[in-house]
Amino acid sequence: MSTIKILIVEDHVLTRMGTKAALNSSSKNCQIVAEAGSVKEAKDYLKSLPNIDLILLDLILPDGNGIEVVQFLRSRNMDNKVLIISADTDKNNILQLIQLGINGFISKFADISTLEYAIESIINGNDYYGKDISEIIHAVTIAKSPEEDLFTTRELEIIRLCAQGLSVKMIADELNISARTVENHKNNIFKKMGFNSTGELIYFAFEKGIVQNI
Repeated sequence: MSTIKILIVEDHVLTRMGTKAALNSSSKNCQIVAEAGSVKEAKDYLKSLPNIDLILLDLILPDGNGIEVVQFLRSRNMDNKVLIISADTDKNNILQLIQLGINGFISKFADISTLEYAIESIINGNDYYGKDISEIIHAVTIAKSPEEDLFTTRELEIIRLCAQGLSVKMIADELNISARTVENHKNNIFKKMGFNSTGELIYFAFEKGIVQNI
């Protein structure tokens, strides 16, 4: 894996130092190219450092919200990947960020192995919404809604497991089917709804009540 150039956006110095130390000792070949403690600093770095591969972004910042950083990126058509690492796990914020096209979200309570896995998944072109996020919203379950009629029972199972943050392989193991079968079902779901990413699927599932808190 080539070097992953990372911008950390986090206002708490000790948290930032801990994240940096963990990544410097990681096997994922990460390079911390800049550290920002505010929305303004993050925007300034993004203007001056166009080759950042991944932004590790907190939401609660002293001069605003991390959502503003994502909006800044999208308004300028910048394609930097974004992994949210935050204690702010408000469901509406999560859904808004998914709609804005973030690549993943884990809470600050996640362990280092989860962070490493999330980074690897995102750099390889996959979205990552960890199990910690499903725990924050108290686990998810199938809920009857008009949209449910669009999907088969198996497709609904796969939507539910995607919303829990499971990878294709993990879903295959959970349902005792092949990974190829899971991919085929996901492709069918994407075609039905015109989706381009798992993030869009998760946003739709929560917004329409196909999955919800219990």
